[in-house]
Amino acid sequence: MKQGRTKDTLVLGFAMFAIFFGAGNLIFPPAIGINTGADVIPGILGMTLTGILFPMLAMYAVVNMGTDFVDLSRHINSWWHQLFRVIGLLIVLFGTIPRCGAVACETGMRGIFPDVPSWVNVAFLFVFFALAYFFASNRSKVIDMIGAYATPILLVALLIIVVLVFAMPIGSPTGGTVDNAFTYATLTAYNTGDIPTGLICAGIFLGSIRGKGYTEYKDQKNILVRAIGVAFIILVVVYGGLCWLGACGSPYFPADMDQTALLNGLVQRLAGYGGIVVLAIAVIFACFTTAAGMIATASDWILEWTRGKVPYRIIALVVTAIIFLMSASGVSNVLAFSGPLFTLVFPMSVVMTVLGVCKRLVPNDGAWKGAVYMATIVSAYDAFVVARANGLHAIATDGLDQLMAKIPLSSLGFDWLIPSIVGFVVGAIIYAAVKGKRAAPDGQTAPQS
Repeated sequence: MKQGRTKDTLVLGFAMFAIFFGAGNLIFPPAIGINTGADVIPGILGMTLTGILFPMLAMYAVVNMGTDFVDLSRHINSWWHQLFRVIGLLIVLFGTIPRCGAVACETGMRGIFPDVPSWVNVAFLFVFFALAYFFASNRSKVIDMIGAYATPILLVALLIIVVLVFAMPIGSPTGGTVDNAFTYATLTAYNTGDIPTGLICAGIFLGSIRGKGYTEYKDQKNILVRAIGVAFIILVVVYGGLCWLGACGSPYFPADMDQTALLNGLVQRLAGYGGIVVLAIAVIFACFTTAAGMIATASDWILEWTRGKVPYRIIALVVTAIIFLMSASGVSNVLAFSGPLFTLVFPMSVVMTVLGVCKRLVPNDGAWKGAVYMATIVSAYDAFVVARANGLHAIATDGLDQLMAKIPLSSLGFDWLIPSIVGFVVGAIIYAAVKGKRAAPDGQTAPQS
C-alpha cells in the first residue's frame, strides 16, 4: 500500500471542500435556517441531499464511468464533452469567477475595511487574482496547494463561527415560514448549482491523484471516493452550523431579508465586529480557493484544445487576466450573460450525474442520448426565457410559454425532468431496435479494477 495514502486523501478532501464551498454557499444555509425555523432538522436533511450529496455524486459519476469526463460523455456522442466545456469556460470567464472576485472584495475586504477608497478595490482584486494565478499555474500541485495551504485558513475561520453557534447561541430555533421544511430546503439547495462543478472538477482531482503515483484505476477510484467522504463530512458540519444559526435568528431578522445582509447580521449578533472579521476572512478564502481551482480547470481544457502548442502557464495567465478585467469592471452585465448559460448546462449535468452513478441500470447508449438530449432541449428554452428576463433580447414566445407551463413540475423549475425520463425510455427502445445490441451497462470505458 502506498505510504501517505491517508494524508493524500485528507489533502484532496480539503481541496474538494474548498473548491465546492464558494462564497455563494456561505449565504444560502442561514436563509434556509431562518425560513425553516423550528423545523430546521428536516431543513438540514433536505439541504444535505441536494446541496452536498448530489454535487459529490457528480464526481463519483465521472470516476464510475472511467478516468475523466470524456469517458462519461462518449455515451452521448463523441463531441459532447467539448460542448460542455465550451459552456463551462464561458461561465468561468464571464460569470462565476469574476463574481468570486467581486464578492471577496465587497463582502470580504470591505467587511474588514469598510471606508477604504475605491481604488483599493482594484488593488485588492489584482493581488487576489495574482495569487490565484500563482496557485493555478502550478498545474501538478494546484490541488495540493489549495488543500494544504488555503483550505486550513478557510476551515478554521468557518469552524470558529460554527463552534460559536453552539457555544454562545443567540437563541433557539423558532418560527419558520414554510409548510414543508424538507422540500423547501431540497429545492433551495438544488438551485445553488454545484452539480456541474462536480462534473467539471472531477478530472483535475483525478489528475492530482495520478500525479501522486497512483497508476491503478482501482487506487484512483478508492482515493477519490474517500476524499469525497472527507469533503462531505466537512460540508455537512459547516452547512449544518450555518443553517442552525439562521434558524436561531428568527426573532431578530425577517425571513425575506437580503441573504448577504442576513449572514452579516447573524454573525455580528453572534460575535460582534470580531465575528465580522472572521466571516470576511472565510469569504475571501472561499472565493480564492474556488477561483484558483476553476482557473486551473479552464486552463487545462484550453491546453487540450491547443494540443499543448501554447504553454499551460501562458494560458492560465490569459484566463486570469480576462477574469480580473471582468471582475474589476463590474459583473452585473456579466451575470446577465452567464445566467442563461448556467440554466442551459445545469439540467444536463443532473441527468449525466444520475446516469453515471446508476450506470448498471442504463440499458444502452440510446437511453443516454434520449435523456440528455431532451434535458438539453427543454433547458435551451429555459435559457432563452432567462436571457429575455435579463434584457438580452425581447423576442416574445407567448404560445410556447403557455405550452411549456403545462409540463408537470414546471412551476418548480423541473420542466426538463419528465421529458428526460420519456427520452430515456424512447431512446433506449429506438437504439435497441436500430442497433440490435446493448451498450455495456457496467461501462466498458472504465478501466478494470
